[in-house]
Amino acid sequence: MLLDALDHESFFQALMDTIPSSILIVDERLSVVAANNNFLEKSHISLSAVLGKRLQEIFPAAFQDTVLDQQIREVISSWVTLRRRRMTYRAPGVSLRIYSYSVCPFQLRRGSRGAVLVMDDVTDLLQLGEEVRRMQLHLASVVESAGDLIISTDPRGKIMTWNSAAEKSTGYADDEVIGSRLSDLFEDAQKQEVEACIQGISEIDDRRSVEWPMRCKTGETIPVSWRLSRMTSHVGEIIGVVVVGRNLVEQRAMEAQIRQGEKLAALGMVIGGIAHEIRNPLGVSSAAAQLMRDRIKFPALLEECIAKVIGGIDRASLVVESLLRFARPQPITETTKVNAVHMLKNALMFASGEAAAGTSYKWNLPTAHDRIHAEGVQNLLELVFINLMLNAFQAMPDGGVLTIGVRREGNEVIIEIGDTGPGIPAANLPKIFDPFFTTRSDSRRSGLGLSVSHSIVRQHGGNVSVSTALGVGTTFLVRIPAARE
Repeated sequence: MLLDALDHESFFQALMDTIPSSILIVDERLSVVAANNNFLEKSHISLSAVLGKRLQEIFPAAFQDTVLDQQIREVISSWVTLRRRRMTYRAPGVSLRIYSYSVCPFQLRRGSRGAVLVMDDVTDLLQLGEEVRRMQLHLASVVESAGDLIISTDPRGKIMTWNSAAEKSTGYADDEVIGSRLSDLFEDAQKQEVEACIQGISEIDDRRSVEWPMRCKTGETIPVSWRLSRMTSHVGEIIGVVVVGRNLVEQRAMEAQIRQGEKLAALGMVIGGIAHEIRNPLGVSSAAAQLMRDRIKFPALLEECIAKVIGGIDRASLVVESLLRFARPQPITETTKVNAVHMLKNALMFASGEAAAGTSYKWNLPTAHDRIHAEGVQNLLELVFINLMLNAFQAMPDGGVLTIGVRREGNEVIIEIGDTGPGIPAANLPKIFDPFFTTRSDSRRSGLGLSVSHSIVRQHGGNVSVSTALGVGTTFLVRIPAARE
């Protein structure tokens, strides 16, 4: 009864006008038989100017990237709806717009066929999507380019994202850690604390930082300062944790260099004073002894004693000079081309007297090892490796394997001296290059061997590093400039 009372044509037009999409109804000749207000307003055209017109007349430039007229004919012919296609459309005085459109078959009066074209302007939506994608790419680039470790986890602590800095610092690629628990990358002593912080993230002050050593793929641990922040949804629900870490390896090395410099500066002042005080009486003693030798020519025994006095004084002066070189190191300017392998063999010859019975030697040499030359002062460089080999032998009192390796990388000669001793405890590792530091009870050991070696290598423009594992052994790696071609 109610439908009979309706003016169907008015109802149909009102219904079309309430739909927020642009709608056109066309017949088999693609002539427009109806259009809604949304289309007329967006096209800046009147209904009378549209009715009876073909699509090509309404859209003079509408077919830039579609074959709309052909598609509509296929829909009318096949009676199958075409859904969600795109086309570009430019109305007079309006910038280029992008429409998503669908075409569905429609029965007209007197049994004739037609089609309904429904179009939605998606230009702003696409632009917004493109802007969102650009922002996502920008944020991803920021995370990947950051020097800090940036890791995200779900609320249970399982890793979701892992940036390049995390991979570089630990050696783990993202596909090796994503999905695993973050706490598994820490030592047992820190695991529970990491888990507790993630589980209690809602109560943690994100301004607070904590230092947890992180285990690398190689098995080594690196010091890292961490800061945890919660990720929340739009309703405030915690959906994950952002974990930002700063690798402290370089900072610790810099701090150690500063401490070492301060110690050496203080030691230099002490040694400088000692050397000054010793030199004067040595000079007087030397002059007196020489005068005695010149005046008393016949007593052979006295001559011999005086010679020994002078020789002892000369040796004492050499010790003082060595202390001064150590206390006030200067860059070495007069260097020669040093055959690295010959130098190491000479050093081993001098140091091997300290080797315990059963000690064996392992040489790791490249094929062309005779052509590896360093730039430096040979006797000083030999002293460096004598000290390192002596340390290695002292670490193996019951025998072991001394490994000696040499290779060239770019402009550097790299030499490794390794032992199979007990390793260096972590507490002692920062102090091994400190002057007078020694763990040996032997009174012959002054604790200056590694300090002097470190100083000589630095004077040559190189550096010394050490890797150690308890129960496995220790390896010193020395980098010195390669000889100029």
